[in-house]
Amino acid sequence: MARLGRAHPPRSVVLGRQRFALPASIHLPAFETEAEFPPLTVTIPDARIHLGPFETEAEFPQLTFSYGQHVTLPAFETEAEFPALTVTTPILPGANITAAGQIEWNGFVLGSGTPYRWRSLTGWKSLPTITPGNVERSTGHGSYPGRPSGQERIITYATRIKAPRAEFEQVIQDLEDVTGLPDTEEEFPLVIRELETPYLVYAQIRNRDPGPIDPTYRLGIASNGVVQWVASDPRRYGLTRRGVTIPRDIPTELLNAGNTGSHPLIRIPGPAETPLLTNQTLTRIIGFGRSILADEVLEVDPYGATARIGDVNVTGDLTGSVPLPDFLLGAGINRILYTCASGGDFGVDFLWRDART
Repeated sequence: MARLGRAHPPRSVVLGRQRFALPASIHLPAFETEAEFPPLTVTIPDARIHLGPFETEAEFPQLTFSYGQHVTLPAFETEAEFPALTVTTPILPGANITAAGQIEWNGFVLGSGTPYRWRSLTGWKSLPTITPGNVERSTGHGSYPGRPSGQERIITYATRIKAPRAEFEQVIQDLEDVTGLPDTEEEFPLVIRELETPYLVYAQIRNRDPGPIDPTYRLGIASNGVVQWVASDPRRYGLTRRGVTIPRDIPTELLNAGNTGSHPLIRIPGPAETPLLTNQTLTRIIGFGRSILADEVLEVDPYGATARIGDVNVTGDLTGSVPLPDFLLGAGINRILYTCASGGDFGVDFLWRDART
């Protein structure tokens, strides 16, 4: 029994450690872990499977063969696979002339519609100076008549050059560029159309003077300019080059619609044995004492006094002929006969221009 005033303390109860969670952010450094999984081993036994005969469905489309048929295609086009073709042809003399009162010098145009305005032209229509062919008689009066020949033709063009001031220097330089001092004896085409019909000569430049450099020069005007040419052949030719093939043994008429003789260019293709050409109108002959083979062409230039097969000069084979420069087409109709001992089936080609003085 308990005594008054004394008591026993109560028994302690152990509740265990108390845990408290506080919010926090903890940054861990880079680390790695070792795999904790045990290695896995899979064992597959070998197996052999025997398949019996079998078939699969064809994956190819059905093929159809046709024969003995005519197929007509409608119009269609394909894209060209060829590279672009470029063809360059020389400019024909006079091709740049578009109006009366114009001059074309080797493709460069002066006169109407250009800064090089027409003032006057001399030496174009006049008869060239003549070299007489007469031979003085040793006794008696006068001389023995001979065939006259024309000397070179001198053509002088007087011009007044006018252009905007900003373009004037270039206009003068363009004229200088086409009238420089020649480096060779070559002549170039000069075509003049004073009215409706143009004519052609081959010439060299002889003089060029734009005119005095006076106060108007700075304003784009040059007065009293001069351009001069000299044509070694004084004849003026038509622009159209005529061409005819004359068959063997058939006299053929050729027309020179000018007023003086014109030298043709003659081409005789082989095979031909001892070819002979006769101008029955003028009773003049050229012949060759040689053969022309099947793959050869004999080219005769009477004005240049040359006859060639390729690069070979065959003027030494002329026989029974007049001098080559004497073989020409006179003004009007000329009756030409071509003969040869054998061959000559391709005839002979004549090329010429109408000629005037």
